[in-house]
Amino acid sequence: MTERRHDGRGSSDVYQALIASGLFSKLDPESLFAVAEQLEPVQFLPGEIMVAQSSRGGRVYIIISGKVKVAYRHPEGGEVVLTILGPREMFGAMTLFDPEAHEIDATALTTVVAVAIERAQFLLWIAERPEFSDQVLRLFARWVKASTNSLVDFAFADAQNRVANQLLLLRKRFGRREGEAVRVVHDLTLEDFSLLVGVAPETICDTLREFEHRGWIRLEYNSVVVVDAHALSAISHSNMLKAHCV
Repeated sequence: MTERRHDGRGSSDVYQALIASGLFSKLDPESLFAVAEQLEPVQFLPGEIMVAQSSRGGRVYIIISGKVKVAYRHPEGGEVVLTILGPREMFGAMTLFDPEAHEIDATALTTVVAVAIERAQFLLWIAERPEFSDQVLRLFARWVKASTNSLVDFAFADAQNRVANQLLLLRKRFGRREGEAVRVVHDLTLEDFSLLVGVAPETICDTLREFEHRGWIRLEYNSVVVVDAHALSAISHSNMLKAHCV
């Protein structure tokens, strides 16, 4: 992991990132701006490892701009992409409470600008501000819900279900509306998307072509244009019915 370059942004960008993260939503503006002035944005280049398995914890990042791939790499080989994060989202929080936790890598998919918060500072805020600790607990509750949904998806979903679910998720988080459609610039390789969905690359290609043939999506360079989100949602909904009937 290369130690970072400051990207030249000021406390105003940090302030906006802290608000958007939801962690600091209960703080009054004056207190929040005082927090923002203690922090400085840092920049990572595409492909740069932001957090490595081999490193010990002690820092949380809130993303200002860019996309980050979070993955687990098994010591004996093999990788699972856990999620793709974007602006307003954070990672590294587990290591704040367990500095020995280092099971994941975080890699910049694009140029990433983020706010780094050291463990000691984060824990001090929790001790001094009850409203801040409440937001931290809410954040962990959302993560548990997301993890549960992911486990259900892997337990009951077939390839079409998994691909449809991920397309809808990426659409919601990174989509840009173009008329009646939504363009998703995902910045993922086929291998990355395969590891994220948990489906072989060949099956991913076949499924995406099938969706395109049905007119639900359009495949373009480095992006997917979602034309019919309702059709994709119908596949996802049918998967939930299967889960309830088992």
